This record gives sequence, structure tokens and C-alpha cells, in this order.
Amino acid sequence: MKFKSRQFFFIFFIGLVLIFSLSFKLPKKPSLVQSAGAAEGRLQEEVTTILKRNCSVSDCHRGTYPRMNLNFGEDKFLKSLLNIPSQETPSLKLVDKENPERSYLLMKIKGDKAIVGRRMPLDSPPLREGEIKIIEDWISSLTTAPFEKEKTLTQIDKTAPETKSEHEKKGIRKPAFWGTRLINLPTTQSIGKGRLLFRISHRFYPAIGSGYDSFYGLDGPAVILLSFGYGLRDNLDLTLARTKLNKEVELSLKWVIFEQGKILTLPFSAALNLGGSLVTQSQPDSKVFRADNMKFNLQVILSHQVSNTLSFVLVPAYSSNTNHWDSSPEGTFALGTGGRWMIFNDFSIIWEWIPVLAGYKDNSNGWGLGIEKKIGGHVFQVFILNSTGLTSDQFIPGGDFRLKDWDFRIGFNIFRKF
Repeated sequence: MKFKSRQFFFIFFIGLVLIFSLSFKLPKKPSLVQSAGAAEGRLQEEVTTILKRNCSVSDCHRGTYPRMNLNFGEDKFLKSLLNIPSQETPSLKLVDKENPERSYLLMKIKGDKAIVGRRMPLDSPPLREGEIKIIEDWISSLTTAPFEKEKTLTQIDKTAPETKSEHEKKGIRKPAFWGTRLINLPTTQSIGKGRLLFRISHRFYPAIGSGYDSFYGLDGPAVILLSFGYGLRDNLDLTLARTKLNKEVELSLKWVIFEQGKILTLPFSAALNLGGSLVTQSQPDSKVFRADNMKFNLQVILSHQVSNTLSFVLVPAYSSNTNHWDSSPEGTFALGTGGRWMIFNDFSIIWEWIPVLAGYKDNSNGWGLGIEKKIGGHVFQVFILNSTGLTSDQFIPGGDFRLKDWDFRIGFNIFRKF
């Protein structure tokens, strides 16, 4: 199963062109409120800035699955607030145009005694008096007139047949996966437009079976990967990573093509992960920028979310030059599988298995089993696995450790969004 590097370079280039062209979106039309008047528009811009800076951070009130179903994104926060009953106190509206002082949003940011739970923003300093005053003025400025047309459209929508996505019918409010990686396998979770994702991945060298002398592997050296990803669009991520193993650098682009239930009610999400890497470790009488050191990979990611607590992923994957050190290197085709089962609130069991179907294979198929916890903008994963590989071309061929001899390692991933 051998391919020429030029062919893969051509495929890689064409893939990049397709992803950028298919991900292009026309600019959105301005909302009704933005055109309601210059003064009100300026006031709303200030409120948008305040909410974005203080509340739309650390995965609180932004993204596909915001807390309390409140999305404070620039083009979404009005629909989340205006005349919407609070989930904590349904008798109060988040923003009450008729009784601005009874707006639950104001009560939460002021720390009113009548609120349920803690003052907002959570785990951050309270808003300054000037910021609270701006939000009060904005709520007071909301008159019925600018929203009459919007209200009419809402009434028309209610008379139309109700159509709900598969997620809405099942009451799914959480994403299929918290991290952009299950363990090694990529997931259909995206970073989000304009957001930065920092990832640390750690794989210990010594085996658990090595005993107390190496403290069951924790005292030994390790392979580390540092990764920075940026959301070019809500569905398009660019990531640069570097790992200690072979001093390899990897650049990848992930395109979430569609999400479950949103396109023709398909019962799965789909994404493409296209990447290339370069082995920079120096070797005698060899150049770094040679064909055998360059690797290209393509992973098709298909995920199905059964419920808020159970999700599965299937990842057909190919990488070239997976045994780049050989005189006649070849590629590897594998079929990654895995899943996540949330057993407590934001605490899950995760697993994956990556059998090699063709091409170069290490001693055994890759596998991993662990736990995952989400806390704010962090996702923590701790697991056991049979491979120290971290880039796509390193984990796709499988692992070199055997389960029957307790010859497997401990590893962890940490994700942090900004």
C-alpha cells in the first residue's frame, strides 16, 4: 500500500481549497434591533461588549450548548433574553420590557436576594457600577415599537407547522463530545469562531507493569504534545501542534460539515480532518525536508449522539509514511471507533479502539480507556492506552505495547478554550 508523496501533496492542496470554498458563507443581514435607531444601536453595542467580555467566556453563555440555554453571542443574545422566562425563576423574565426593574438578568448581576444560586458572572468579579447602569439604561430603552415587526413574525411562525430537529425532540442540550479529541481520535466538536484552544497531551513511557520502582510508570520520562487551535469559523478550525516524539510538527484543518439532525434530519454529525506533518529530528547524512519525513493524513469523522449522556464516533483514517524510518515507507489505513458515556454531571467514561485495516501496522491495534471531566472552559482526560504516539501518523498505525503483559501506559489530555 505505497503512494508517492507528490500525489499526497496534490490531494492535500485540493482538500484545502475545497474546505475553504465550501465553508464560505454570505454575510448576515443586520437585525431589526440594530436598525431601530442610532442611539439605541450604540447602547446595545455597549451591552453586547459587556456581556461578551464578562459572560460569554469559559464556555459559559456561548456556543451550541450554553449554560441555562442563554447564548450571549453578538447575534443571539437578544433572542435569549427578551421576554424569556428564567429557568431558575420561571415567574420572572430575563429581560422584562414592561417592568425593567423586574428583569432577572439585572437581579443576577446585582446579586439580588431573590435570585436562585450565585451572583453573576460566576467565579469572576462583579460588574462595575457603570456597566450595570448601561445594562439598566438599555433595558429601559426597549420600547414595544422596534419589536412590533419581530413580534408579528413570531406570531406567523407559531401558526406554521412546528418542526423540531432530532436533538430538540430528544431534549439533547449537551454536545456529543466536550473535547476536540476523544483520546487520540478527533471528534466532531469544533473550537468556535474567534476562539483559541490550547491543548497539552502527555504520555508516560514506563509501563504500569514496571511496578513500584517507576511508581507504575509515573516516575519515568514522557512524550508531550503542545497544540494551539483557532476557530476560523464556527465549523472550521486550524491547529498547529508539536510533539517531542521524533520532534514532529503537525498542521491540521478540521471542517465540521454538518451537525446531527440539522441537515435532512440525518442521525449523525460529519467532519473532515485534513493534516500534514514533518519529522524534524536530525539524522546523520539526511536532510530534514525530504519526502519520507513528510506525512499527510485524512480522517473522516462521523459521530452519533444517542442522548445527553451517550455518544459514539467512527473515524476512517489514512496517513502516509507512517514508518518513515524504513527504506520503503508505506501508509496506513485504519478504522477508529470510540464513545463517551457521561455517568455524572460533566463526568464521563471515554474509550477508543483503532484497528488497522491495511498498510503498515505496529505490534497491536491502538486502544485507550479513561475518564473525562469538564470544568468551565477546561476539559481534563486521564486514561490508559497502548501507544505513546500523539500526531495522526503516530497513533493511526496502532501501539507497541501488549495488554496481556500489563505493558500499557498512563496518559492525559488538557484542553483550555479562550
